[in-house]
Amino acid sequence: MSLDIAEAFIDDNNLIIEAGVGIGKSYAYLIPSLLINKMIGRPIVIATSSIQLSEQIFEDIDDISQKLGFDNIKAVIGKGMGNYSCQERTEKIIEMGLLKNEDQLFETLVSAISSGKVKQRSDLSFSIQDKDWNRVAVQKCTYEKCTYRNTCEFYEMRTLIKSDSWQIDFIVVNQDLLIRDLIRKYETGRGFITSNNALTVIDEAHNFEEKVRSALTLTFNLSEVKWSIGNVSRLLDSRGVYTHMKNIALLLKDVDNLFELIEKQISDFGVTESERYAISPLTTIDFKKLTEFTKELITSTSLLDTGKKERQIDDLLQDLRNFHTLFEVLGHLRTDHLIWSQKSNKNKVEISYCPKNIKDVLSDRLFAGRNSVTLTSATMCQSGELLEEKYDYISKALGFMGVFGEQQFSPYNYHDNALMYIANDMPLYRINGEDNRSNFLKAALDKIVYLCDLTKGRTLVLFSAKEDLRYVTDNLSSMDVNWNILIQKEGSSQESVLSEFKESKGVLFGTGIFWEGINISGPDLSQVIIVRLPFPVPNDPITEYKINNSKDHMNEILLPEMLIKLRQGTGRLIRSEVDTGIISILDSRISESHKKSYREAVLSSLPFKKHTEDIELVEQFVREKVIPRF
Repeated sequence: MSLDIAEAFIDDNNLIIEAGVGIGKSYAYLIPSLLINKMIGRPIVIATSSIQLSEQIFEDIDDISQKLGFDNIKAVIGKGMGNYSCQERTEKIIEMGLLKNEDQLFETLVSAISSGKVKQRSDLSFSIQDKDWNRVAVQKCTYEKCTYRNTCEFYEMRTLIKSDSWQIDFIVVNQDLLIRDLIRKYETGRGFITSNNALTVIDEAHNFEEKVRSALTLTFNLSEVKWSIGNVSRLLDSRGVYTHMKNIALLLKDVDNLFELIEKQISDFGVTESERYAISPLTTIDFKKLTEFTKELITSTSLLDTGKKERQIDDLLQDLRNFHTLFEVLGHLRTDHLIWSQKSNKNKVEISYCPKNIKDVLSDRLFAGRNSVTLTSATMCQSGELLEEKYDYISKALGFMGVFGEQQFSPYNYHDNALMYIANDMPLYRINGEDNRSNFLKAALDKIVYLCDLTKGRTLVLFSAKEDLRYVTDNLSSMDVNWNILIQKEGSSQESVLSEFKESKGVLFGTGIFWEGINISGPDLSQVIIVRLPFPVPNDPITEYKINNSKDHMNEILLPEMLIKLRQGTGRLIRSEVDTGIISILDSRISESHKKSYREAVLSSLPFKKHTEDIELVEQFVREKVIPRF
């Protein structure tokens, strides 16, 4: 893999290469990266999918550079601004006397930031709620204008990753920051990250398409839209401009009506697996008139003398341009965007839109650039004889242009240490298109209890839908089981529930982020249960768009996306040379008797070559291989 990366760099090519679990993937790209940096003197940019992986890469750079005998290698981790404390915001809280009614924990946090002990959230020695951290985190940085810039780690990081001088060798960022950098460079010519780098490596590239889409997605809720329009109105009033008043009133009335209609559409959907809802035509709203209103407001606001309010006016103009696009897309006045509605965590109605063709964005802004780009992940390939066939889905989705690398397979002993059980006695979730969910979930509940008893807990249960997870865990809470029941928490941080899982040897129920990125080696995790094959929901607006633009939607879209997620989920089980365990799939569609066309594609894509539908063989494997490891 190292040689492939070096060769692609020498030939000025991009490279995409699958690297199985346990091959030393970070070493494989860091060794040539260190050599390239040493020979050429330009920095290497590495984009990861999580802060934890970024920090691991940071440590690996130091470790490998010492092994290679390279001294004084300088690396920086570029995290999102929400990970850094803002001393300016913190001092304002103290100055305004806002600590009087606060709890002791928040006071301790404010004191630690004020004294310079906590520069980043990772510096905290105690747990703090997201809402409290968000009050003291960097939000809208004033950069050079900030009084505290010389002691601010966020300002220092942004200065280092942007520098075109020779003072930094490795810049490790998350994928979101890399994507925002690409967009910013395209729009303004100036980004957040240096343009002087020699090589870009994107790790965990299997979810890069979704990350790009997320970065390009704009989301609106009623209160934020009305607040922004109100700010425009007040700004124009303060400058003696009153011609807009009637338009503002009509705009606010139509916006209220718009979100009311969207909320009714969502409630009419009922229970659905997708968290995104297609928006039906809103014929009672004149979107052409709304775009004219916003265009007039843009003109009036842009003609104002900025004075001391340059940043505020720029922000309001950007909001108005976004509203203008929103109304155009909702009114089908432009067709280059996808649009959908959803409910936020606080149950508020939201509307989102993003460009249709993500691959066009990447092929223009990333793969056609002047620097070599390497994409890698453990789960990018599909079945096929030729490399072009194996990488076909991911390369088309990303607009990748370059060389396909030979798959690097995991060295772990899956043959002796793992068994895959496929349940052949489960009801189908749907029968001839008709809902059979309750019957499936009742049977799944019984099967989960039985399988978890076999391994004495120590199991991760993965769901494709939150509603299914809720049904199973709600029913389990009233049952007398022999293991702790642990459920994924709201929010991004799952450290506490993972620690509790390892300590209690219980059963952890999760969805979403639990399909990837969790690394629990040893007997603490001895079974992974896949409740249903994670096919994307066909009526999700993004999936539906892909389906409508394919000739064979099962083999071109649904199956490849399902296999990538399935490989990620099952990949949670074997994390070291000595790990042992069971993969249990409760979806009978891939049992032998159902004769589904994709059964072979599923079996061949997974590293578990020993599979059975006989529960007695599972019991025997657990007795002989799994239990002794406890």
